[in-house]
Amino acid sequence: MKKFFLLLLAGSFFVQLNAQSAYYINLQNELSSKYTLSGGFWSIPADENLALSNFGGYGGTFGASTTTTGQSFTRLRQMTISSPGTEPWSSGISCSNTQAITKGSICLMVIWVRSTGAEKAKVNLFLERANTYEKEIFLTTEIGSEWKRFIAPFDADFDYAAQQLNFGFHTGYKAQSIQIAGVALIDFKNKYSIDRFPIELHQNYAGAEANAAWRTEADQRIEQIRKANLMVNVTKANGDPVAGATVKMEMLEHEFKFGSAVTANRIAGNNRQDNTYQQKIFDFDGKGHGFNEVVFENDMKWDAWEEKWFVSNTDVAKATSWLNDRGVAVRGHNLVWPAWQYLPDDMEKNKTNPTFLKQRINNHLSTILNYPGIKGVVKEWDVLNEITYNEELAKAMAGSPGYVTGREIYVDILKKVKEIDPSIKLYLNDYTTIDQGNLPGSVVYERTKQYLKEIQNAGIKIDGIGFQGHISSGLVSIYDVKTTLDDFYTTFGARAKITEYDYGILVGDSLAARFTTDFLTMCFSHPSVDGFLSWGFWQGAHWLSNGPYYRLDWSMRPAGKAVSDLLFNKWWTNTSTSTNASGVAQVRGFKGKYRITVSLNGKVGYVDTLSLTENTNLAVSLPTSVGLNDLTKEKFKLQIANPIERGALAIISCSEAPLHVQLVGMDGRMMWKVNKPGPKFNLVAPDTPGLYYLQVQLANGQLWGEKLLVQ
Repeated sequence: MKKFFLLLLAGSFFVQLNAQSAYYINLQNELSSKYTLSGGFWSIPADENLALSNFGGYGGTFGASTTTTGQSFTRLRQMTISSPGTEPWSSGISCSNTQAITKGSICLMVIWVRSTGAEKAKVNLFLERANTYEKEIFLTTEIGSEWKRFIAPFDADFDYAAQQLNFGFHTGYKAQSIQIAGVALIDFKNKYSIDRFPIELHQNYAGAEANAAWRTEADQRIEQIRKANLMVNVTKANGDPVAGATVKMEMLEHEFKFGSAVTANRIAGNNRQDNTYQQKIFDFDGKGHGFNEVVFENDMKWDAWEEKWFVSNTDVAKATSWLNDRGVAVRGHNLVWPAWQYLPDDMEKNKTNPTFLKQRINNHLSTILNYPGIKGVVKEWDVLNEITYNEELAKAMAGSPGYVTGREIYVDILKKVKEIDPSIKLYLNDYTTIDQGNLPGSVVYERTKQYLKEIQNAGIKIDGIGFQGHISSGLVSIYDVKTTLDDFYTTFGARAKITEYDYGILVGDSLAARFTTDFLTMCFSHPSVDGFLSWGFWQGAHWLSNGPYYRLDWSMRPAGKAVSDLLFNKWWTNTSTSTNASGVAQVRGFKGKYRITVSLNGKVGYVDTLSLTENTNLAVSLPTSVGLNDLTKEKFKLQIANPIERGALAIISCSEAPLHVQLVGMDGRMMWKVNKPGPKFNLVAPDTPGLYYLQVQLANGQLWGEKLLVQ
């Protein structure tokens, strides 16, 4: 399991590979005295001049090593970029290890850096494999005019011979100048756990201030766009108004979609069934509130689907229908990811045959979209994934008849999906804006918009845009998030969804909780955003081994608690009010699904579910029996413990034979119903944990109900 953290330094005794400068002697003393770390090996020379000379630069002017005073180090080098590049890596500086590093070794990276300009510099700090660019450390951050020290331990993912591990900065974001100093790379082998090192991040984000004006503005938008009024008009059977009736609203589910990427093999009785993992989908917060939408991380991707990576297609479809039947929508991800590495092997082998490529795509679309259990169940698809950078398919089509740029194939794909199933919502999913912090005017940002405009100009209505939200490379500005959402909504008029939210291991728990709170708040407050999905939720099933909400032992991380507090507390409506003299009660609640209960003098006369998606009027006529001979618990006995275990048998008896008995899920779905069951009958608790509502109705219209918690 790979872990890396940014830290403040620590001290130790080190094996000397070169004569050590005073800076490195002081560094090892600090490590030894402050953190009791010893026995490290210098993987680049422990000499300031030699270490800095090991750096090379490109895309700018990289000065020679010069002396400086007043710091713990004595030498520095300066990199100046006169104009922004097309990509962050259009300019940069880096050095390489001079000593081999063994896979699994715990190493420590150290570097000092500052900006020499009036504005903050923006850089990518990276430590990566030289030939494949696979990252050990990656962080996008801003650098001020004061010297900052970055320290990051990591456990090496590979064996690195000398010159195979690169370490430095991408500097191509804008015209800027930075200075570096105090560079060290220390190999501790396997002597210490990476958890020995504290986390120290020189990282924050614009908008983090507690008194930032955007917070009030966001709350005002939330009040306006995420709530609706419910007016309940309560009358007697003869139409006379009923004053003083109690109207109770219990929220069951948000209209706003909240969920995560999940794996089909861990649920629905598939080959790696994990009961805890499955339970958390329906009971995220331990109080019966769960996800209302999920996406399979890999199971519906083209390669995984055809090669059956984790489960059979039948089991994917089974898990899809199983979730849908339990009130959890499944969005499709993804139909075409247009780079050879994400497509079946025969696509690249036939890249010079446009007819083959197009037919192969059409066959795949037809197969998966018509598959039983997926057809008509998955109603929203990431049809195209990451088209801004992944252009190999388009380039292969370019120049063939009807394909000037090759990107016309995207229009064909979207048309074909609509031809197969006109009801499917078409989403395009990418990471080039919010994830990377790119803004209007930058090359990548504008290219993303250009490709979407080409599709729109070809007559295709894009239903939604997926902003992935992998924030692992640096915490983005909250203001920039709004700028991006505003721009895309104004330009394309399409809905938006955060589809793959997570944050890197470089982000500590406290910072992650604050950022997640602010990021979700800005998204929830935006009129275009329909949902917020993380890319995994548990450390044990996460591509970065860093589930944003749950640790490996299933303890909830601060970011998980922050999300829970927002969605199921601050933005959740449970309330009661009374009707006025005209029999009218008005309440305002967050949009979603509710159980509405109307009672008079403590006696229930009406229970039903309602979807509040806009201002709504509800007429309730109370039965004449309300207020008379109400059903009492002495007449109705539930002979079970509450909570009840999954699958347990409940014996129910009633002195009067009920007209109807039903068990309703907290999302309003009917789980079980019996008409005229007799005075004594059995109920088997559902297999899925959560809150349920048992309702009994007698022939005279009297109602009795009780919540059941299934564990």
